[in-house]
Amino acid sequence: MMLDTVEHYKIDHAAAAGSAVQHVLHRDYETRSRAVLKIVGTHRYACDPSTEVVFGAFAVDDGPVRVWRPGEPLLPEVIEAARNTNWGVAAHNDPFESAIEQYNLAPRFNWPLVPIERHRCTMAMALAAGLPAQLGMLADALNLANRKDRSGERLMHQMSKPRRVRKAEDPNGVHYFDDPERLERWQSYMCRDVEVEREVYQECPPLPPTEQLLWQLNCIINERGFLFDRALTKAAKQIAAAAGPDIDAELADITGGTVTGVNQIARIQNWLREQSYPLESLDKKVIEKQLLDPELPALVRRVLELREGGAQAAVKKLDALLIRAGDDDRIRGAFRYHGAGTGRFSGEGFQPQNLKRPTIEKLDDAIMAISTGDYEHVRKLYSKPLAVIGDCTRSIIIATPGYKLIGGDFNAIESRGLAWVADEQWKLDSYRRFDATQDPRDEPYSATACKIFRVPDGSFTKDSPERGVGKVCDLAFGYMGGLNAWRKFEPDRFTDAEVEKFKTDWRATHPNIVKFWYAVDRAAWTAVRDRGHVVTCGCVAFRSNGAFLQLKLPSGRKISYPQPRIRVKDERHQYVIFADNTEGQFKDCRYGAGAYGGLWVENIVSGIARDLLVEAMFRVEAAGYRIILTVHDELVCEVPENFGSEQEFIRLMTRKPAWALDLPIAAEAWSGSRYRK
Repeated sequence: MMLDTVEHYKIDHAAAAGSAVQHVLHRDYETRSRAVLKIVGTHRYACDPSTEVVFGAFAVDDGPVRVWRPGEPLLPEVIEAARNTNWGVAAHNDPFESAIEQYNLAPRFNWPLVPIERHRCTMAMALAAGLPAQLGMLADALNLANRKDRSGERLMHQMSKPRRVRKAEDPNGVHYFDDPERLERWQSYMCRDVEVEREVYQECPPLPPTEQLLWQLNCIINERGFLFDRALTKAAKQIAAAAGPDIDAELADITGGTVTGVNQIARIQNWLREQSYPLESLDKKVIEKQLLDPELPALVRRVLELREGGAQAAVKKLDALLIRAGDDDRIRGAFRYHGAGTGRFSGEGFQPQNLKRPTIEKLDDAIMAISTGDYEHVRKLYSKPLAVIGDCTRSIIIATPGYKLIGGDFNAIESRGLAWVADEQWKLDSYRRFDATQDPRDEPYSATACKIFRVPDGSFTKDSPERGVGKVCDLAFGYMGGLNAWRKFEPDRFTDAEVEKFKTDWRATHPNIVKFWYAVDRAAWTAVRDRGHVVTCGCVAFRSNGAFLQLKLPSGRKISYPQPRIRVKDERHQYVIFADNTEGQFKDCRYGAGAYGGLWVENIVSGIARDLLVEAMFRVEAAGYRIILTVHDELVCEVPENFGSEQEFIRLMTRKPAWALDLPIAAEAWSGSRYRK
């Protein structure tokens, strides 16, 4: 699907604003396919020729659940839902049901499609409320009368993929379990899912109008997809395939067969220990530091070089691109609405959010070299071919011929947001000066470094090495972090004593932020203790009704924390705890004894940054810039080559909302045929 063929997915704001539907058609489809949904993604799965709908279950409002099977006439309620603007449709993970309808049922059975503004997703509702996305855990968390059929779920996984070929069957055929007993059990499971989803719809708070619009926009972005350079991807994969065996063979030769693969971390560490060179970590920054040692033994140096050069996670993304791409080379369904508790988006499949930042100077030359697919050629030019592939991964995302990519991201938005919400005026003033003058002496991280090192303002610039200390101080200490937080950014550059002094000095120069940590923590605790009372703290507020603690942000949006309670450690130490989604589970928050000031403040600042990005998303869309990527605090759009400008894009991104008129906002923009940073 080309970019200009999805214009029917434009958000109808007027329709969405008045889209309080009177009747809801709840639906669920059971499918089977040779394609594996988790591997290929929703879009590729729905379009796969082997994917077939076995049956669907439907229920209108509180009515009975009805079943439809392929070959039967369409149910009247399905036709009415598409025809009648007073009707809406709902599902748990609605984008899957929508994709099946659009790419499978519509072409095969002339299935009527419901406009996106009349879709509701119970998974999105749950995520926005801080609840689990998985339907079974969600039903348990809400203590619903209907619960997920666990044994039926196991049967579903068995029935939805091909079984082993039996004797006398065509070995090249596709065979499924299709005996009547299993099919009846599977159908019962599907009907139970509809009942659970319907109860979730009734019990979960609906998305506020703006959030419903945002969910719709995310669906549109996922449907547009982004184009990738298939030829460059295949060439990079060819080089990676050739590089891997060479690296592993050299490792085996050096270590006498002790290590036979670059990802054998424990074996490499054991071998290094035998060489009297123990390392607790083989992370990139640790290895880079060790390689600076001129006394490093030659064999140890080479093993570390091979580990560094061969352990590039970015090459794993190449397969994800090739597997998940549509026939038009576009990757769809890469973004998840409300993927983080603060509301920020997360990635699916290809994970655009964790692409490596290029470190190579002449990126275009590297792309040209990689595009040859010739490993020996690339190795002559670059000592670490796999690292170069990692540097080029962003550039694999390209514009459609006749179009260009234009993107922009907020400048230091979390540092600015933290200073703003805590009323740290000197820091806000430094950002305002820098935005106005662009004088490198006013650069905020440099200004912070000046205070840390107690030298006059303007002594350091953006190119000064001390500026890096100012930046890491903000990143590590802004949310009550200490030595461990610092080490995530700078593992070995400074001694523990030096880092502790940086922390002390940073806190001394940010007194209002320090006060805000404790004030917010006290406000959250008070709100949980005094249910029903609104407890304000600066420009934010807390309120608990027992089931949820809600944090109201300056934008008016609320972050929800389910099952809040106070944990008493002793008379002086009492903490708020709540349930959150951790590693696919729903359990008490993982923050030591409980939540603390740094956590609340991080959530506030992250939520503010998200809300600013969302407002910018609506503005750039309205101005004709079609979003294809949202990556942290960055937007990337695909537009005709002669459309728009970087200057206009920055103006659209940085227009201040009414709730943040005194927050200094800045952004940087770029444009071109390939994605870059």
